[in-house]
Amino acid sequence: MQLRRTAGLILALVSMTVLATAVTGCGAEPTPKSQTGERLPPLADQFKRARGQAKSDFERDVWDRAIKTGKIDPADYEETHSRYRRCAEDAGYRETYTRTPAGLYRVDPPVGLDEDKTAFDTYMKATEDCADSSGLMRVEALYNTQISNPDLLADPKALVVQCLKKAGLVQADYTPEKFDAFMKSNFTTGDFDPMHEEAQKCFAGSGMAINAPQGNGNEPGQNPDPVENGK
Repeated sequence: MQLRRTAGLILALVSMTVLATAVTGCGAEPTPKSQTGERLPPLADQFKRARGQAKSDFERDVWDRAIKTGKIDPADYEETHSRYRRCAEDAGYRETYTRTPAGLYRVDPPVGLDEDKTAFDTYMKATEDCADSSGLMRVEALYNTQISNPDLLADPKALVVQCLKKAGLVQADYTPEKFDAFMKSNFTTGDFDPMHEEAQKCFAGSGMAINAPQGNGNEPGQNPDPVENGK
């Protein structure tokens, strides 16, 4: 099993956490969310907070539209991602982008970077700067919340489990703790097929990119075709 939280989604998850903390004003260590059922702040509040962190007039316009309509326009997400891609390409990096079933993009680093820690760290810093300056760091986080987490669940594992139940892939008594144990088993306990198309949608909606190898007792589902930068 290979569990990947790719660069763009890592940044999105971090951004979402920062935004939620800033809006709620919580500074203390929180009680584990899977036990409290904690919710994120309303999207309207998160949009307003994100606007205050915007780095360009373009991004401020995105948030103004979102605040007015109550949602991020898909076209604004696409344009924000295009700006990120151009920035990464200008920095010399040819990433691979895969559209997930949820409608977001998974980002895979250029081949071979993982063999050189210094080069990888430099790449991560450069693409983090691109995600920030383009607005993708904030727009993708809240766009993902908008389309995949209407109940504003704060625990990603709880969000996955809720989605799996709706898809009929697990029983009603399935818990985030059981899902956590399933991941730690390298998906060998047979709870459900992690490569099922609906399961992949659930993972993507929570910011996870999971590839389980064949031979673990599960039949893989269809995976989306990758889209390379510049094509």
